[in-house]
Amino acid sequence: MKAEVVTIGSEILAGLIPEGNFRLIAEHLASEGVAVTRHTVVPDEREALGSVLRAALGRSPLVITTGGLGATPDDVTRRVLASALGCKLIFRESLLAELQEKYRRRGRVPSPALEAMALVPAGAQPVPNPVGMAPGFLLHAESSLLCALPGVPAEMEAMLTATLLPLIKREGGGSLVVETLRTAGIPESVVYERVAPVVGEEVSVGYQPSAGRVDLRLSVTDGEKGRAALVATVRRLAEALGPALYGRGRVTLEETVLEMLQRVKRSLAVAESLTGGRIGAALTQVPGSSAVFRGGVAAYSDAAKQRLLGVSERTLARHGAVSAQTAREMASGARRALEAEIAISATGLAGPGGGSAEKPIGLVYFGYSDARATKAFGVRFGGNRELIQQQAVTVALNLLRLALIGRLDGLVPSASRQAAQDR
Repeated sequence: MKAEVVTIGSEILAGLIPEGNFRLIAEHLASEGVAVTRHTVVPDEREALGSVLRAALGRSPLVITTGGLGATPDDVTRRVLASALGCKLIFRESLLAELQEKYRRRGRVPSPALEAMALVPAGAQPVPNPVGMAPGFLLHAESSLLCALPGVPAEMEAMLTATLLPLIKREGGGSLVVETLRTAGIPESVVYERVAPVVGEEVSVGYQPSAGRVDLRLSVTDGEKGRAALVATVRRLAEALGPALYGRGRVTLEETVLEMLQRVKRSLAVAESLTGGRIGAALTQVPGSSAVFRGGVAAYSDAAKQRLLGVSERTLARHGAVSAQTAREMASGARRALEAEIAISATGLAGPGGGSAEKPIGLVYFGYSDARATKAFGVRFGGNRELIQQQAVTVALNLLRLALIGRLDGLVPSASRQAAQDR
């Protein structure tokens, strides 16, 4: 099966908000062997949207739209779809009652505007929204299946996984078998050098780099031969990638390190300077992280590093805030202050100003501390402030993962690395 995605929103085309749905949709569909062949972004304009939808339904067996299902005047998806398909909009009294009840459960007075969200094209099956308000719908149109979903990413993904993906599975899924391998700590070029020699022609490989992480998307044609080739290739790649491989499927680096900490029954604390709390935020995005994550200290100023983490005034005077010595003391200080068994730290220069020849923009030191040792590692990143911070989060989490498996020799991030310094 092949699919086409249509994102609806004038604000996206104007650059006012990011397009956050397509990647999620494509990833989920790929996991079911469904290839996305086209993605179109259209404004909230009836003529433009109608033209795109008619063309998509004419060429693709599965069309997914996101956006335009609310109750404001620019939410035109229902009416345009009904017009494009030549069917009427039907008012569903039961759907309105469900929406009104949702409002009441949230302590709100039902709005008359809800009536607009109770309209669906004739023959459509409403798709419940377990997260928000706006329902979606499924509709078979000649040789195509149309799935209309709201534009809020969390709502869209919940509805996609609860309704559409199970339907695809019941109907036999796609024609591809897909496996995703997830790596951290080595750049895309190195991943390619290790992957290329061990992948045969029967396996297609896609590379998805992102701030110090590289995902490999392996796909084969469904069937006994293809599946056997995929299994053998995954086994060879696991050997070739070594400690850089941290997971398979949709598991994240954050989920991986938290699961490892739970398995070995160790608690974690974080001390951050240049990342300003991003490492802790990444960890607490994972449900259940409180089982092992004690907390974090975002100590941005030198005074905060001294007062909250116990970094010595002498260390800061002699070596500066961006140094291996400070990173070590930040990590050990966080471990003591938050009574954790393991702590990691990050301090560096994210720019764009403040660098020097000795300490250039992008230089970051990471600390690791447990009951046995405290270490520090210096890394030089490229890119702008945002990218440097993102890469720093990845390396900090990957440092923790590698320490837990006893493979700190695998800490070779996509940047120049300075030698480790032990306590």
